[in-house]
Amino acid sequence: MFLPLFLVGAAIVGACMVFGYSQFIVGFALMTVGVLGLLMFLSTAGMVKRPGEKGTVIEERHYMGTGEHDDRRHHHL
Repeated sequence: MFLPLFLVGAAIVGACMVFGYSQFIVGFALMTVGVLGLLMFLSTAGMVKRPGEKGTVIEERHYMGTGEHDDRRHHHL
């Protein structure tokens, strides 16, 4: 739960140690970490529920044919 906040804090402190402590560096580091976090959130797989989602979409397939002589399911050599 606190891991993302810890990583953001580590990125801010690291950026400030490398480039010096200023409002510009802190703001730029926060913006960069925020954009990266947003991209990672948006690129997650479809099975991951996002906040506010209650259901899951499951792919459903229907096969229509002639019954037991339908050659699409069983290929006879």
